[in-house]
Amino acid sequence: MNFWINFWTFFLFASLVIFAGLAVVVTIGGFFNIRSLFKTLTKHSVCQDESTSKKTIIPVKAKKDIINE
Repeated sequence: MNFWINFWTFFLFASLVIFAGLAVVVTIGGFFNIRSLFKTLTKHSVCQDESTSKKTIIPVKAKKDIINE
C-alpha cells in the first residue's frame, strides 16, 4: 500500500511541476505574440490624408521576406 501512496504523490507533484512549467512557457510566448501583434497593427495603421480624405494603408513586408533577408 505504501508503494501506491508514494507513486501517486510523486505523480501528483510531477504533474504540478510540468503544468507550472508549461504555464510559464505559454505566458512568455503569448507576451511576445501579443507584442508582435501590436507592432504589426502599428505598421498597418491607416493614415488619413487630410487633403483628399483618402485612406492609405502602409504596406509591410511579409514575414517570409524578412526571414530571407
